[in-house]
Order: sequence, then structure tokens, then C-alpha cells
Amino acid sequence: MSAPTPRTALLIGAAGGILAQTSRELAEQGHTLVLFDRDAAAVHRLAEELGRITKVEAVVGDITDIPAAERQLTDIVDRFAPSILVNGVGGDTRVIGYAALTTDHFDRTFLENVVSSWIAVKVCAPRMAADGYGRIVNFASAGGRTYSHFNNAAYVAAKAAVIGMTKQMAYELAGTGVVANVVAHGPIATDRVAGAFERRTEESKKDVMSRLPMGRYGTVAEAVGSVLHLCSESAGYSTGSVIDINGGLYM
Repeated sequence: MSAPTPRTALLIGAAGGILAQTSRELAEQGHTLVLFDRDAAAVHRLAEELGRITKVEAVVGDITDIPAAERQLTDIVDRFAPSILVNGVGGDTRVIGYAALTTDHFDRTFLENVVSSWIAVKVCAPRMAADGYGRIVNFASAGGRTYSHFNNAAYVAAKAAVIGMTKQMAYELAGTGVVANVVAHGPIATDRVAGAFERRTEESKKDVMSRLPMGRYGTVAEAVGSVLHLCSESAGYSTGSVIDINGGLYM
């Protein structure tokens, strides 16, 4: 198999969890990276690490500050013309019953998961389409495909919206050379998720594990493969698709 064509990848929320490992794998493949994250210390550490392997630009910004993010993204597109976009912001480990949710929960989780993904695609996709090539990967969740043992109705609704939004954008971009897809991970043992698990009682931990067909959380390494595939040239005929990585959960 021939080596992938070196391209430029923009990763939103790059400094943590699945996105940090995706960044490492894309760096090993020879792609130039633009790492966007609000955690200045973490994103600069990752940029320093990967700068030994490939060209890296660290951008500190909050993707949920939509006006500021749009300005930053426009500058990134003007300077780097990324042809790979991975939107990895969003997540929630709070188990909250529907009756205890407020409109603030919905406003915040839709901003973090849906609107933030939309603004990145809005700014980046037109340039990709003009160049005739693009790979867009949005992060949903296994919960957004059905329901969740581990989150709440606001989060599940937002992740379902990411799936629907991505399918519509994929339809509108079809034929331009730009494809847009979704990964829907189940429980993956990122630092945040693993930390939330450890804060549970022993009884609650046993209950969680009893619900997982494989009896364990997935690893970050296991989560990255689907993302890398959708970033690759070989994903050119995949658009509007959802790849489930959930260890058999919700089969």
C-alpha cells in the first residue's frame, strides 16, 4: 500500500483523549497539523511533542465562542487550507434524569456539540470544495444513536443532532470531493471518562460493567482507528455514514 499523500489536518479539541492520539497517528503519516484547543498548556505540549515529527501549528481558542472561533478558523483556512477536519469537542459524563434538566443544560450541550461542529465545517468546507478534496469527521456518541446509561437526555439529543446535521452536510457536499462522516464511540476510557468511572461507588461500577457486552471500556487506541480511516483517501466513497465503536453496546 502506498504512503498517504501529505495533507494538512485541523483537529478541534486536539489536546485531549481520542483527538490527541489521532493527532499523533496523523503526524506519523506525515500530515501537517493545526491543533486547536482552549487548554493552552496542553495544546502547546502536544505541539512540541509532534513538532519533532512533522510541521505543527498550535492555536489556542474556545470553539464555543462562535464569533471568535469563526475569526480564528478563517485565518487558519487562509494560511493552511486544511483538507482534513476532525471535530472532537463535546462530551458529558453527568447522569441527570430528564426531569432534573434545565434549558441551560440543553443550550450548553448543543453549543458544545452541534454549533461548534457546524461553525468549523461552515468555515472549512467551502475551501475544501473549491480545492476538490476534503475529509470531515464529526464526533457523535453511541448514546446519540439510541439512549445512554452514562449521560443525560440533553447530551443524547445533541449527539443525535450531530448525526443528522452531518448527514445533511454530506448530502450538500456530495460530488465536490468533500465527504463528511461521523464516529459514534461508546464508553472509551479517556482520562475524563475513566475519572468519572472511578468516582462511582463500587455498586455503581459493577452495574456499569454489567451493561457492557465486553465487560470493559474501550481503549483510546481502539477508538482512533475509525477516525483515521475516515480521514484517509480511501474514505472517498463514504459520506453521511456513522461508524459505531461501542464494544457491542446497543446492538
